[in-house]
Amino acid sequence: MSADRPAIRRLPSDDDALRRYAADLWLPYNRDLADAVAAHDLADWPEERFVERHVEFARNRLDEAGSRGWVAATVADGAAVDPATADVTDPDLDLVGLLMTSVDECPDPFDRPDRLVIGEIYVAAPYRGAGLADRFVERAVADARDHDCEQLRLDVDVDNERALAFYERIGFEDYRKQMTMAVDPG
Repeated sequence: MSADRPAIRRLPSDDDALRRYAADLWLPYNRDLADAVAAHDLADWPEERFVERHVEFARNRLDEAGSRGWVAATVADGAAVDPATADVTDPDLDLVGLLMTSVDECPDPFDRPDRLVIGEIYVAAPYRGAGLADRFVERAVADARDHDCEQLRLDVDVDNERALAFYERIGFEDYRKQMTMAVDPG
């Protein structure tokens, strides 16, 4: 597999893999989001603190029934490792995208199908526009089928115009509006 077609594979829930995922994908994803969306500013922490704080959070999330993590991995042409099978912590592996999904089961009193929630989807800048986000959504659709979910759901920041355009292009529609209001500390 060459560098132009990353392999999508499961994210293991061991600490070393989660540390690599947090440093190489989760933190850049949130920094990019902070640059695009004014309300998504990050705390003024050193990188190591972000990574360590996220490892336990991600492990707990992946341990929940119906939750899965996926990463897109690639290597430079001629590298000796296979991005589809190499350990996520292998230094020859480049992590270039992430997808986190979980099941939103419908409570008994309501008549709606279970939904698979796309919690996070991120593609590193050099791979944007090359179809990787489409492949992640296809992976989410497969997860939805695995869990007998009839719908996909996600939240997207209203200021994230690129993401909004992508989601609308592939068929997502508005169904709810979330609102916030600042509270005066009084």
